[in-house]
Amino acid sequence: MKRYFLILGMFCILAQVSWAFAVSDTLIIDGQTVYLEEHETPFSDSLSNARKKDFREKRREITWGLNGGMGTQISDFGISRNELSGLATTNDFLDLSDKIFYHSSLFVGGYIKIHSNIEIGISAIGSKGVVSEANAEVAAGSTVSFYSNLNQIQQVVLTEVQPQVFELDTFALSVQNANFSLTSFQVPFNLRFYVNDFNFKSKWKAYGEISPVYRSFTLRNRQASTQLLFLNSDGNYEYLEVRERKWSNFGVLVGVGSEFQLTKRMNAFVQASWNFPPVNSSSESGLNYFTQYSNLFLGLRVLMNNGK
Repeated sequence: MKRYFLILGMFCILAQVSWAFAVSDTLIIDGQTVYLEEHETPFSDSLSNARKKDFREKRREITWGLNGGMGTQISDFGISRNELSGLATTNDFLDLSDKIFYHSSLFVGGYIKIHSNIEIGISAIGSKGVVSEANAEVAAGSTVSFYSNLNQIQQVVLTEVQPQVFELDTFALSVQNANFSLTSFQVPFNLRFYVNDFNFKSKWKAYGEISPVYRSFTLRNRQASTQLLFLNSDGNYEYLEVRERKWSNFGVLVGVGSEFQLTKRMNAFVQASWNFPPVNSSSESGLNYFTQYSNLFLGLRVLMNNGK
């Protein structure tokens, strides 16, 4: 019996040393075969791995929407002569105040919320309307001078009544409007800042907006041909034909507005914006085109997803 205990004790000692170098699956003791099974214990916790699979990182949903509406483009428009010519338009000669023109506008766009109170977006705004310039028809004869009286242009003409006998005659020129069609197209890249949030006490929130904007204009004659009168008090004058003209440039729109919450996903809004700097363009014929405008809009904004 002692011999068996001694053999088993030696076996345990040898097994501890041998397992450090090699793992055997059978062992023969005193003519009897003993089968050994090796079980590997995972170093990682299976419950921990399962927990990692259950808790996956949730990506934040992008909040985006569409907006659109209609309104009015308020334009200050004028056609002038090159300053070096010394000739003024009929408007300027009569010292008439600059005319303001109101053109209907439509716009559509989209936006993405990048912060709880900050949005970026892009819009397309189109408008079309009529602008006009005062014009007059000069009387035939040798013009001595022009002067204005009671919103009329008076032309002083030197007329030969007999050989070597001249007299001065004065004619009141008929002043009328020359009308043109003005079409504009704007593409503003909007950056909007809200100053407050909707709450249970108020469904209104205010915002400010600054937008780099691409501006394009097209001027067309409403008649077959239009010639504008340019003149000065010294009796000098000329007519220049206004042809179809297109011009474009970049600027900045600065706006303010307010939104009213209609439903969880729909808001109504009103906005006013002003463009800087004014748009100026010169043609090869020596005509200068000046445009400055502001926008006033009523519209709707629709949230297209459940982002927050």
